[in-house]
Amino acid sequence: MSQLSVVRIMKAVNSEFRSALMRSIDVGEQKAVKIRDLIENRLAGYRKESQESFDSFKKNAYRIITPMLSDDGDGLIRIKKGNAYIYYWSSQEDKDAALEQFEMSEERALAFSFIKEYLPELIPPHIYCSLQTEFKKAEEVLHQSDLTKYFSKIDFNPLGYDIHSQLDHDYISKEQLSAWQFVFDCTFNENCFSCCYESIHENYNAKQLIISPQRIVLLNHQLKVLGYEHSTKSTRYFQITKLSALTKSTESFVELAKTDYESVEKFSAICHSWVKNYFESTSLSTRAKFTPLLTQDCWLMETELSFPVHFNCNEPDPFFVANYLGMFADSILVQQPTFLRKEMQRRANRLANIYNDPANAEKSISSSPHVMAKKL
Repeated sequence: MSQLSVVRIMKAVNSEFRSALMRSIDVGEQKAVKIRDLIENRLAGYRKESQESFDSFKKNAYRIITPMLSDDGDGLIRIKKGNAYIYYWSSQEDKDAALEQFEMSEERALAFSFIKEYLPELIPPHIYCSLQTEFKKAEEVLHQSDLTKYFSKIDFNPLGYDIHSQLDHDYISKEQLSAWQFVFDCTFNENCFSCCYESIHENYNAKQLIISPQRIVLLNHQLKVLGYEHSTKSTRYFQITKLSALTKSTESFVELAKTDYESVEKFSAICHSWVKNYFESTSLSTRAKFTPLLTQDCWLMETELSFPVHFNCNEPDPFFVANYLGMFADSILVQQPTFLRKEMQRRANRLANIYNDPANAEKSISSSPHVMAKKL
């Protein structure tokens, strides 16, 4: 079995192993025990399941125990006896308190189930693997709990419709899962990688790119990596499922400040009361100003919004903000910034043409991405 497979198996049982390790240590110095004795007599089943060598398994046990050791004589105690260390709990109360963190309460079960159901994409594959025990326990607890009624009464529809990503740790192919993990690892470790990418832009499509990944982003249910591309010296969102031929790069990682790839612009718009009420229920409410206008139910909204810098023209890109504001339809009129107002006007005109001239709708739809990308 490969080293990677061994690591993943170990991570999958780590939560249960931690709990078993803590439980296997007795209370009182007279019952203190060596780690070797615990592994050989009380934890043999976990070692067999992990398929690790004795020394490797012992190191993992030390790694778990060390952060929990007490410096003040309470909790988990370690003392030296001869050439070895022995371990014991100072009291039953301390042991019980430490073990509580491994218990799956109904409240924790609800949180774990919600994350698995709605936000699995943002959990790195190796962490998702290590949480399998928690997910399983959560299902068991909720199955016997009154809290199941919450899931039958809660819908999570951030885009306004019951639609969720189909990315799934449990059913995705091994190749896709490997690529997924690779991009996560490079992002968290700040390593460059080379890849090929599917794009309508010639300077990105089917070419070997060198990317310094800055952050992982879940954007409209698409998992993307915000990356700096070395040859074009530009930053853009790369959809992870469109990346291929992924390999590590020897080039130095380029770290960007947020101001290198985002532009903060003053934003103002006329909106209806329902739109105002919506914004007031979001994080935008902390910095937005609303002024009543003479017309009933109309408000002037003023705030600042962040826009990504467009990778082709080095200007603020209105694409994502325009997509977001589009859900308010004719209940909002953007006044500034000018580039966003023009994009909203362009979309409104093309929508009118599509619905008023069905005969030419397909042609207009076909060219739409190229127009938005300023290629036509």
